[in-house]
Amino acid sequence: MEEDYKKIIEDISNKVNEMNNKFNEKVPDISLITENDAVKFLGVSKVTLNSWRKKNILIKNKHYIRIGRSIRYKPEALLNFNN
Repeated sequence: MEEDYKKIIEDISNKVNEMNNKFNEKVPDISLITENDAVKFLGVSKVTLNSWRKKNILIKNKHYIRIGRSIRYKPEALLNFNN
């Protein structure tokens, strides 16, 4: 009987590890920076950055995302934008 429990626990553990591996493959590694960091990164003022957002030069969900009232920028997208 104890052998059966060990086998069940091992099967569950293997399944959890398999699911974690699949999840990690599907979730991209995203790093986000603040508005102050984006200003320094691009070498522009906050006014320019806000203007670019309003004019859709910087595109929501491509270059930046909103988290509540905060805006966070994707450095990889800004790097490509800067070039």
